[in-house]
Amino acid sequence: MKQKPFFSSYIPYRRDKRSLTAMILLTSWLVLIPYRSHAQEPIRRVNLSAALYSALQNNTKIKEFREKTEQKKYLKKSAVGNFFPSISVNGGFSWMSQNPEVNMSLLKGSIDDLMTNYGSILGESLQLPPGEQMILAKTLAGIKRLPSQNLNIDQQNYPNLNFTLMQPLFTGGKLIAGKKYANAEWNYSNDELRQTKNKIIKETIDRYYAVVLLKTVVKTRKQVLAGMKRHEQETEKAIKTGMLPPYTRLRAEVAVANAQRDLSDDENRLQLAKLALKTSMGIKQNTPIEVTGTLRFQACPLNLEWLQREAKNTQPLFKMIEQKKIMVKQNRNLKIAEFLPQIGIWGTYSTFRNKYPVIPPPFMVGIQARINLFRGGKKFNNLKAAQHLQKEVEAADQYAHQQINLWIDKSYRQVLNNEERYRKLQPTIVLAKRNYAITEKRFHEGMAKSIDVIDARLMYEKVRIEADKTLYDYYVSLSNLYLATGNLQKLTSILIHQQ
Repeated sequence: MKQKPFFSSYIPYRRDKRSLTAMILLTSWLVLIPYRSHAQEPIRRVNLSAALYSALQNNTKIKEFREKTEQKKYLKKSAVGNFFPSISVNGGFSWMSQNPEVNMSLLKGSIDDLMTNYGSILGESLQLPPGEQMILAKTLAGIKRLPSQNLNIDQQNYPNLNFTLMQPLFTGGKLIAGKKYANAEWNYSNDELRQTKNKIIKETIDRYYAVVLLKTVVKTRKQVLAGMKRHEQETEKAIKTGMLPPYTRLRAEVAVANAQRDLSDDENRLQLAKLALKTSMGIKQNTPIEVTGTLRFQACPLNLEWLQREAKNTQPLFKMIEQKKIMVKQNRNLKIAEFLPQIGIWGTYSTFRNKYPVIPPPFMVGIQARINLFRGGKKFNNLKAAQHLQKEVEAADQYAHQQINLWIDKSYRQVLNNEERYRKLQPTIVLAKRNYAITEKRFHEGMAKSIDVIDARLMYEKVRIEADKTLYDYYVSLSNLYLATGNLQKLTSILIHQQ
């Protein structure tokens, strides 16, 4: 009898080996399905609009300042609560190890004198004969001979529960100054958030165009490498036919090696630029993205005087300084309030009153005023410090206007310089391309050397990359200019419109 194979207990034995192969392939496919589904995320195609939207929503720096703004909003609400009365409840329980006593040895002398005088006054008030008045006085004075025994208070447990209300009436302007200070802090945090958004927008624009630039450079490097390899093959054919000496092969090989090295360097720079862009966008580093934009020149009409006027209205730094002035002013008002009285009313309701030897009334209300007369000159020095802080902010305001105007002027000139440079490079690119074509044609005809073709190709590559780099610098300086004015939204609308 023919023996069945080992796997006959798991699958029906068939002589046809194709069924076994199909079963193995099916099992392998079922096992690999989960790994294939999670092997790699789909590539995320990103244009400038998508990059900016992701940055504004997911960038951690913006999230940080957004939370800071929320914090200041609730602190502003907290400052308003100082105008309302505060109600507190105080409760507890006290236990004494023994009953308290009234120390009669300290009180008996006063009681004796009181009783002696009381006897004389009582006899006179009753209009008794003089003899009887003396008898009454001596009788009451005889209490001196009584022992001075302490009086016990039969209570060891003392519960308490009190409700207290406090309402400030006059604080020297502290409450109003605190409210205005908190409101200025909230406005300051809003302007700071807007400033942070502008910085992140500029950072995202710069890094986005850095990726676009490096993509273009890598594409140019690949074209150059392909051209160098083609020239190397043509040189090899010419050497074999005896049209070129053998040493020209080395020049072609060196040119190919240099092109490969430049391509590898720029590919690494491209990967780093993508990582930087992902950081600005607030997405995970392992998320694959493909930037879809291209470097195209877009002229922006600019006017230096208009830009400077625009900065006065939209620059967040100026708004922040204005809020800082308000905070400094209110801080000075708080220091002045230290010289004025603090007046408030209070009220207390007490329970467990019958648990105490002296029974207090259920309700007590009152008004209280407090003023500090001397603190070693601390109040005067604090006020002087607040006045100098106010002058410091004024000087900082003037300095900020000077620096912003200088920033705008410098960025404006950089934009114009990069624009002019890019325009002048365009005919140079045409000439370099034409020179390369003519040189390559002359090489094929045997009228030019191999080194001439290599030099012409490298010159053409250099001019193209220089033009792309100048266009990138143009957009970077443009974003820097609009960051100085504080109105980056206008630039983003121009750049997104050209996509």
